[in-house]
Amino acid sequence: MSSDELRGIVLQPQDAAPPGLLEGWARRRDIALEIVPTQERALPRPDAAKHAFAIVLGASASLARDTPPWAQDVLAWLRAADSECLPVLGICFGAQALAAAFGGSVYRLDTPEIGWVEVATADAARVPAGPWLAWHEDRMTAPPLAYELASNAFGTQAFCLRRHLAVQFHPEVTADIVRGWASFPRSRLPETGQTVEDLMTGFAELGEAAAARAGQLFDGFAERAGLAAGVAS
Repeated sequence: MSSDELRGIVLQPQDAAPPGLLEGWARRRDIALEIVPTQERALPRPDAAKHAFAIVLGASASLARDTPPWAQDVLAWLRAADSECLPVLGICFGAQALAAAFGGSVYRLDTPEIGWVEVATADAARVPAGPWLAWHEDRMTAPPLAYELASNAFGTQAFCLRRHLAVQFHPEVTADIVRGWASFPRSRLPETGQTVEDLMTGFAELGEAAAARAGQLFDGFAERAGLAAGVAS
């Protein structure tokens, strides 16, 4: 594919978890993103001739308990994408889905991990140490044959499997997205001892650098996916 033909497909499980910074990253690199709401219609068949890569975004749904039917469809889609040799970037729920689809595990956390976190990284060029914004209630273990790229006290934070990349934290988020999550009636933010103001102060102090790291992470995924020629800045 030439750079003006690059297209990616984005599986978005819920309206409140949009692509965020990924849209600007793709636009700057002449990559078109096709966004597919996973709960509203049947998923299109993965097609490596049509899309150069896929992204699976976050969701409040859990793969550790009360898994909704559409989530099982996402797991089946990921296995089909792997068979099609379509590289996938999984973020939070998407990362857990990659783990579960290929033999890893997803467990419920006693206390959610919410806020700005750092990770111990085995490859800082691909997955910088942070700070990153985290917001999840489950943890994952990497599948067999995967390589753990980052971790912290809450478990695996990133792994790669073939050309797929899974990250537990949220490199794509903006301040507006997180403010929306904090307003959910069942938000577990109070359990962490933080407030919305704490998170927004973090964005004021850390957001610009975090966005730059996110671009580095997205570029690293694209390079491993074989798109290096099409994502030059």
